[in-house]
Amino acid sequence: MRITRLRAHALRNPAPGREAIALVVVEIETDEGLTGLGSVGGFPVGAETIITRQFAPLLEGADPTEIETLWERLYASLNRQGQRGTGVMALSGVDLALWDLLGKSVGRPVVSLIGGGSRRIVPVYLSSLSLRGRDDHQSLLDEVLEGRRQGFNAFKYFAVHGPADGERGRQTEVEVLREVRSAIGPDADLMVDAHFGWDLPYAQRMIQPLADVGAGWLENPIPIEDLAGYEALARETAVPLAAGESERTRFPFISLINAGVYYLQPDVNRVGGLTETLRICALAASHQRPVAPHQGWLHSHLIAARANCPIGEYFPRRDPLPGNSLIWDALKGEPEAIQGAVTIPDRPGFGWTLDQDSLTRYAPD
Repeated sequence: MRITRLRAHALRNPAPGREAIALVVVEIETDEGLTGLGSVGGFPVGAETIITRQFAPLLEGADPTEIETLWERLYASLNRQGQRGTGVMALSGVDLALWDLLGKSVGRPVVSLIGGGSRRIVPVYLSSLSLRGRDDHQSLLDEVLEGRRQGFNAFKYFAVHGPADGERGRQTEVEVLREVRSAIGPDADLMVDAHFGWDLPYAQRMIQPLADVGAGWLENPIPIEDLAGYEALARETAVPLAAGESERTRFPFISLINAGVYYLQPDVNRVGGLTETLRICALAASHQRPVAPHQGWLHSHLIAARANCPIGEYFPRRDPLPGNSLIWDALKGEPEAIQGAVTIPDRPGFGWTLDQDSLTRYAPD
């Protein structure tokens, strides 16, 4: 089997006024009529060009089953523009399409190719709770209660206040966290994501309130470059730290581990694909660290196959779809959560089919 064509489809964010590229879908075609599908997430402006102009000539005619060899070839080609950023994001989509293609070529789901056994049900947490864009707290609490009715037992809240909002803003955030905890009950898991919006003193002041509401982790509290700050927060020990969604390749995760980050959060769509995420899982296991992949989709296969992957992130289908959820339309077949868990379908590869109408609907103007 040989690669005959590599294609990339850029899809725009449908939100008015925010029409940046939100997702790139990758297709790898072969001389045996099989096509592998992959994705590049995280608003990857420029990834389509890298894939079609830089990567395609390096892959055409190659054996697509030699996944690690091809990964190293593409990664080496990025040395002049920097082996991080958009280049690695583009590599992620190609790598995922190669894994999808491998599964299709042998008629097996990806999970069974990476060591997964009988475990096909993956617990996920609902990742949509935030005050942003809401007029009151009640609509947030209504969403929490609806999530509980749907069977979710784990939730992530996105903080919206930071140092610029002063003590009043901080107290508002604390009060909302208390209300969310009351709504989900004492037995559900609650994680908090500050999305790099705090500074070290603010984060230190939030540790105890987070501990009081039983936060399972504090995610991205300060800019990722401030490793000394992460190390200082880790010494507080009251709430485990989580980070890694913004990193590319396995190498920065060594620094995160050394800085005291406990939950590592690579994004399979961005970090270098499944090949690189498997390496991160091995690195994490050697340091007794769990891996809780960022963003939904794809990672269900990884979590089911790796003992140190306890839970996945889940963005529910919405109408209209936000930019970071276009995959629900573009790639059909991604399983939806039932009773707070995702069941991996017993279909070859990642189990996707490409929706051609979505490629037209979300094509850049």
